[in-house]
Amino acid sequence: MSSSDAKLIYKGRVVTLYLRKVRGRIKEIVHHPGSVSILPVDGEYIYLLRQFRWPLNGYIWEVPAGTLEEGESPEECARRELKEETGLIAGKLEKMFEAYLVPGYGDEKMHFFYATDLERGHASPEPSEVLEVHKVKFDDALEMIKRGEIIDTKTIASILWFRTMKEVTSSY
Repeated sequence: MSSSDAKLIYKGRVVTLYLRKVRGRIKEIVHHPGSVSILPVDGEYIYLLRQFRWPLNGYIWEVPAGTLEEGESPEECARRELKEETGLIAGKLEKMFEAYLVPGYGDEKMHFFYATDLERGHASPEPSEVLEVHKVKFDDALEMIKRGEIIDTKTIASILWFRTMKEVTSSY
């Protein structure tokens, strides 16, 4: 975003907030460097995180995810975040798709991956992260979505994409 068409309001560790005049109205725009999410798949099982989210003041079910660091490719970030949050190392990492998360007020693009051929390593979550790793049957995760237990968009999109798109082209 160029400084000529937007006014910098706040620059944080992860997001930057701008005000921009658009057709006579002020728009708030959140700039984000981009992110990844990873669906770890182990046969008929997937790994999910039960993670405490400070803005929600509670736990939610999620796939591992994280923010791109400067100069880091989405694949590098996906491998790093998977290991940091779960301790899992992906033998194979495949891109599913990419999407903008909140285009009404932000420019964050998320790169969605699935990981297979998983090996155990050591997790090293950030000090502010409060999470538990759970191995869940794929069909149970689908039921969790139906029951409203999984309410995170990236997680729902990852599970449903993998179930519908991946199964159409090959078996896992």
